[in-house]
Amino acid sequence: MPRLAAPSVTLLSLACGVLLGACATPVGYASGTSVAERDSLHRSTVAPTVESEAPFIAHTVEADIAVPPSRLLPWLVNVPLERILLGTEKLAGIERTDALSPSWGSPGARRRVVLRDGNTSLEELLVVEDERRFQYVVWNFTNEARRAVQYAVGEFRFTPTATGTHLSWTYRFRGNGWPTEGFLEDFVAEDFAGYMQVGIRHIQAEAERDLTAPPN
Repeated sequence: MPRLAAPSVTLLSLACGVLLGACATPVGYASGTSVAERDSLHRSTVAPTVESEAPFIAHTVEADIAVPPSRLLPWLVNVPLERILLGTEKLAGIERTDALSPSWGSPGARRRVVLRDGNTSLEELLVVEDERRFQYVVWNFTNEARRAVQYAVGEFRFTPTATGTHLSWTYRFRGNGWPTEGFLEDFVAEDFAGYMQVGIRHIQAEAERDLTAPPN
């Protein structure tokens, strides 16, 4: 799913550069690495362990969608991200995803997410519970996000309603702590919140178009 794009607050980059020094090169992007070597590294690098007791910076958006959970969840797991996460004026949308597993849709499946500005991240499905929820982890950011974020955990929850589904989408960011924590809090509450709100509107529109259209 979506990845954290570069914060619009340029002070974030300045603070990190001055106080933290240079950030490590993301896995698979060292100078001289071939495309095949990069893909091999992206398949094999270990996904972050989600720390249940760690502090996270989170944001949630919600929508009512006229599709039952039994149909909405598999659709949302598999819909091309470039259809629903178009981005905002501040944050780049998704260009495509590159498969890193034989198939997508089950826990352990992995893909590389490519943003329209050329930056990438890795995404792996962690949990898929039929008609209830799915969860994924995102890491190995190539943009400025890596200066403030260790990894992010996204989760969709599906609650049946009389007319379809109440959909809840939460993103939780595991930050790097001081001195970037305040910048990350502002970014999540403002820029990324807007990105999620635009995204869930597209999810609602595309799901209802695909799944409630009358048969031909």
